[in-house]
Amino acid sequence: MTLVVRPAAPIDVDAIFERLLGFGRHVGNPDWVSTTPDQLVAGLFGSLPRGFAHVATVEGRVVGVALWFFTFNFWMAQPILYLEDLFVDADARGSGAGEALMRALAAEAVARDCAWMDWQVLTDNVGGQRFYDRLGAELQPEWRLWRLEGEALAALADTPPDP
Repeated sequence: MTLVVRPAAPIDVDAIFERLLGFGRHVGNPDWVSTTPDQLVAGLFGSLPRGFAHVATVEGRVVGVALWFFTFNFWMAQPILYLEDLFVDADARGSGAGEALMRALAAEAVARDCAWMDWQVLTDNVGGQRFYDRLGAELQPEWRLWRLEGEALAALADTPPDP
């Protein structure tokens, strides 16, 4: 078995899309995925990429994907590598694909002078939490994710500022 991790290429978009769908099914929310392969091509490989991807392959078959982008920490004036999704096929878990993807992203973060890497894990994803703990990652309990979306986002955008 030859495991290879590399930056994704346009030819990988269908495999990436399938893993996104698989992740949605895995967490019991297949409707979370509203993108299309064409939107992924534009977002990852268009003239102004919005994100990046790495794939893990075994014998040329994609078995895992990491989707990520940069944010910026103004306090430190350094970028932050944000891992949006990491998904390894069930039959490839334990093969080292997940760790190899995380190592590749850590190398990207170091090469681009990132202050750190961030990501979120669903509270019931105990296996994922154990995996990240083994890598040396630390849960940041003092931070809580807040989100504004849908009608609340639209309502706030339509609200004129107070004088």
